[in-house]
Order: sequence, then C-alpha cells, then structure tokens
Amino acid sequence: MNSCLIVGAGMAGLTAAEWLTRHGWKVVIVDKGRGLGGRMATRRIGGSRFDHGAQFFTVRDSSFAAVVAAWQAAGLVQPWFEEGGHVRFRTGGGMSQLARHLAGPFDVRTGVRLESVSPSGSGWLAVSDSGERFEAPAVLITAPPAQALELLSGCRHRLAPDLVRELESVDFDPCFAAMAVLAGPSAVPAPGWVRPAAGPVEWLADNTAKGISTGPGAVTIHAGGAFSREHFDAAPDHVLRQLLAAAEPWLGSPVVTSQLHRWKFAKPVAGTRPSCLFTATPAPLAFAGDGLSGGRVEGAFLSGRAAAETLRIKAS
Repeated sequence: MNSCLIVGAGMAGLTAAEWLTRHGWKVVIVDKGRGLGGRMATRRIGGSRFDHGAQFFTVRDSSFAAVVAAWQAAGLVQPWFEEGGHVRFRTGGGMSQLARHLAGPFDVRTGVRLESVSPSGSGWLAVSDSGERFEAPAVLITAPPAQALELLSGCRHRLAPDLVRELESVDFDPCFAAMAVLAGPSAVPAPGWVRPAAGPVEWLADNTAKGISTGPGAVTIHAGGAFSREHFDAAPDHVLRQLLAAAEPWLGSPVVTSQLHRWKFAKPVAGTRPSCLFTATPAPLAFAGDGLSGGRVEGAFLSGRAAAETLRIKAS
C-alpha cells in the first residue's frame, strides 16, 4: 500500500487525505497546532465563539460545488449571505467544526511541531521538536511555502532550482484578528458583517448575528494587510487598542473582554502559480495550499486535491 505523510491539517491537507485514501493510500497527518483547520479557526472566549480566521467560503468550481452540496445536505454548512453573485457559506459551530468533521476518518496528530523533513532511504524522514519520527515514502506539505522551505533546509540543495524559486515567490499579507465580547448587541448591520470603506479595519463580523455564538455581541475585527504589515511586531495591547478604536462605530455596546490573534500568513499576494507543485527527487514530494491557489477555502480544496492526484499518478 502506498503511504504519505501530510504536513498540515487545514483544508488542503484534509482534502488531500480524503482523495488519497479513496484511492487506497494510507495517510498520517501532522499539524503543529492544538486544533484542526489551519486558518479555518474558531476560538471560545468565555461563553462566546469567534471565527477568527476564514469567515466564510464561496463556490465557483463545479467539483467543489458538488462537495459543498453534500455538506449542506448533511447540515454541516449553511448560506450566510450573497455578494457579487456568490453565496457566502458559514458553518454552524464555527469554521473549525467543518475541519473536525473532515478529519474524522484519518490518523491526525496535532501539537506536532516538525523541525525537519529530509530524505531517508527511498523516502522521507520527518522529525519533531520532541524527537518524534515519521517515515513515509511520500510527503505532502501544505504549510506556507516559507515554512515548507525551512523544514527542507537540510536538503534544499537537492531540490530543483525552479521548484525552490516557485516556492520563494509566494508571499502573504499578515492579518491581525481582534475578538471582542460585548456587554450587549453590536451595531454591525444584518446579517452580521460590514466592510469599512477606509481605515485599518478591513472586515468586521458579529459572530452572534452570524449564528455561531450565543448571548451578547461577539465581534471579530480583521485588520487590513497594510496595517498588519506596518504593526506586525508592535505590542499586542497597542494593536488591540487601535483596532477597537477604529471599530467603535460598529460595536454598539461596551467591550467586556478582548483578545488579539496575529496571522503571519493570512492572504496570498496575487500571482499566477500552479495549484500544486511536485518533485520526484530525491523522493516523491508535493506542495499544496491556498498560497499556491490564490487564496480562499475553495482554492485550498482544489490545491489539496490536485496535489493528491499528482502523487497518486506519479508516485504510485
């Protein structure tokens, strides 16, 4: 039986796992986070729940549309609102709930922080910071390309220069996500989102109005890329104060408590790239993720499936 180690339990990695196992492969998925989903992330603060990464997803590709229709029939996802001719879908319990559902059939190890991925015999050896070792004939890395190259630093000289250049060309805007629990309802208009025309805030969502939280307003505030780049290394309290002040017109109620999350690799900078990358040298190795597919949950899905199909064909 063919087998593969998948690095990353976000949409790309989980989609690849489903596709490979469907075709008879054995997979193990490792992720450095405590939870699943990557930027499909949901956090609890007291009794409130926040989507603080991806807020929704849209559908354009027919193969993804078929999968989303099945999710919708199963009650996993629901339409939230429509804009620009595309429905924005949400997940009832938060975006990470969908990731947990998708991960159910697989061997997923969370809290595994890999330090290196290097050739070993006819395959690969991945070693974690705790000394845990994972060996597999093939590896699929869905981490952002900068992190992927760091994992492969010991064998980077053995990778094709064109492949390395392609990975190096992928850049991301960072994003600050502020989460605010309010004393009462927010002033975010129905159905629970607003995109300010100017200022440091790019997006606000009331998770209570969105339907993933209960009780008073629970607002996610996403900063724009320019603000996030400029203040990326600033003190978190300083950033949080600025974002709450900018969001004040939409808060509507006093802030009871708040937290800040810093996404280093949030939104891929525009560029034309293949949906996945593959090399057979020194052993089968594939790369996937929304950084290669232009962003969005759908892009990560398509990238993960393309990488899995490439591995199935070229590494079998």
